[in-house]
Amino acid sequence: MDFGRVEEAEGEIIKTEIRKVLAKAKAAGLLRLVFHDAGTFNMAKNTGGMNGSIIYELDRPANAGLDRSVKVLEKVKAALDVIMQVSWADLIALAGVEALALCGGPNIRIKLGRQDTKSPDPDGELPEESLNASGLKECFQRKGFSVQELVALSGAHTLGNKGFGNPTNFDNSYFQILLERPWMKASKGNEMATMIGLPSDHALVEDDECLRWITTYANDQNKFFDDFAKAYDKLVNSGVHWRTL
Repeated sequence: MDFGRVEEAEGEIIKTEIRKVLAKAKAAGLLRLVFHDAGTFNMAKNTGGMNGSIIYELDRPANAGLDRSVKVLEKVKAALDVIMQVSWADLIALAGVEALALCGGPNIRIKLGRQDTKSPDPDGELPEESLNASGLKECFQRKGFSVQELVALSGAHTLGNKGFGNPTNFDNSYFQILLERPWMKASKGNEMATMIGLPSDHALVEDDECLRWITTYANDQNKFFDDFAKAYDKLVNSGVHWRTL
């Protein structure tokens, strides 16, 4: 049996069901779901990661609002469970892939076969919105990510209502707007400029190492897409326990 072809066929079935419920307005929430499921990974402790634990963690303040994204995928999982077994971890990872593609982002191929956990992951592992650049780099380093990967993955904030360009277009607007630092130019009648981005976004552009990659991605969307795709694949493989054949 060609297990590669079987996995590819399974992936197409899952993606077909995801597309039935997917809309651009839901894309940012689904991508955030990916980050919050995988983002609990701690490499040194070998805990957390992409394991579907997010469905047990929706009451945590950091996950506020993600119950809506889970409800979207519950419909997909219910339809799929009739014909095949699919883990929450695989479903969430593929939903992120489809959300990115729908919004004009890179086309990403990921491996399937993630197993779900049956309990929540340790709390306190997600990067806090108030972290400075040093804190962000330390947090991502604990998960095995470089500064380049930290910056590339932060580009996901181009989706949603954080003020970085069109909220349903995945592009490199995030980096271009970071370089403009609009939150520092807020004036009377333009108070909304202070609302663009999170404190952690603002911190990135004040760090020389991060700024180098921000500038690179602001000037080269293809480079951003390539690096984001690689970092996304690494993210959704973080801490994974793979099913055995």
